[in-house]
Amino acid sequence: MSKSHWHYPRTGFLDTVFQMMTSGPAQALSLFGPRRIGKTQFLLYDLAPRAEMHHHKVGYASFWQTTASPLAVLLYELEQALYSGPGVNRLWRGARGLAPKLRLRSPDGRGEIEIDLANLGREVPADHLLLMDQYCDRLANANHPTFLLFDEFQEVAKAPNAEPLIAALRTSLDKRKDGLSVLFTGSSRQGLSHVFSTRDAPFYRFATPIELPALGLDFVHHQLAAYAATYRRELDPDQAYIYFDAFGQNPMLFQRWLNAMPLAASAQEARDRVEQDLEEEFSFAETWLSLTDNQRLVLRMVAENVGQMFGADGRDFARRLRGDPLSSSAIQAALRKLSALNLVDKWDDEWHLGDPMFEVWIRRRPDTDF
Repeated sequence: MSKSHWHYPRTGFLDTVFQMMTSGPAQALSLFGPRRIGKTQFLLYDLAPRAEMHHHKVGYASFWQTTASPLAVLLYELEQALYSGPGVNRLWRGARGLAPKLRLRSPDGRGEIEIDLANLGREVPADHLLLMDQYCDRLANANHPTFLLFDEFQEVAKAPNAEPLIAALRTSLDKRKDGLSVLFTGSSRQGLSHVFSTRDAPFYRFATPIELPALGLDFVHHQLAAYAATYRRELDPDQAYIYFDAFGQNPMLFQRWLNAMPLAASAQEARDRVEQDLEEEFSFAETWLSLTDNQRLVLRMVAENVGQMFGADGRDFARRLRGDPLSSSAIQAALRKLSALNLVDKWDDEWHLGDPMFEVWIRRRPDTDF
């Protein structure tokens, strides 16, 4: 049995997004969703196969914590979309582990182009931007628009000398509105806002904003059925609901809990094992220890959804944990630093943890940490 039965298809949302990208008035969409809730899986396991089934080429580029220049990643993925066949394995492979010198076929396929990645972080050569435009031109198809899926696009704006790349990409896409359909994703609403909502930004009002819907009990039932099919045993649905809620209804965390269940003596032991594995895998403890006392306290406030951090709620919370309140200026300073570290993000006028896994871990820290 393959692992495909574990994937939960977001069919209704997929239908809407596909229609928007093929028949809607907008050329581009910007999809927001916190980290680790399934944005990338939706792109690669739902949207990309649907597009390929209907004879659309698909290009996928992830810009999350890439060590290469975003321009190099973009050029590589555009070339892959132009010359490589369909398949989710190609998309998943992405541009990880690019060699120091990148060799690409020219857009006309008649020659080879060598790009020195070591120099792209410092400058954006005009001929490379022209090359990107040529790839876009070859990919454009008015009858079956190419789907360009740009994951964690807000990270591009953080790269050195990002302005020429972003401006050139906007121009390339503008020239081919009927032949290229684009979906940008981001786990930072602030980051996406900076790219698409800032008046002087090249992508100002370029994309229609949408949000990845939260998963509910249908997802839990689907996962329990997959678990039963895999292990030939059933889990108590009521118990599963409890742990789905305990993990903040995060699909990835819930799947990891299910994965730990076969070898655990109890559901609680499986939860403890998941949280221990997360701490080691994502270096939560190392990140935690690198923060100041004030920053840790503010992170805990955000994780606990303290309503008025700058008011009575915040003062009472701080007194309970460490005996004295934090001033408004200290809270503001901590939030600025945590935001710069991509640990918190602000949307709907409220602060949130950028990583739901880290949020669960922080909630379980003992009071002695503060």
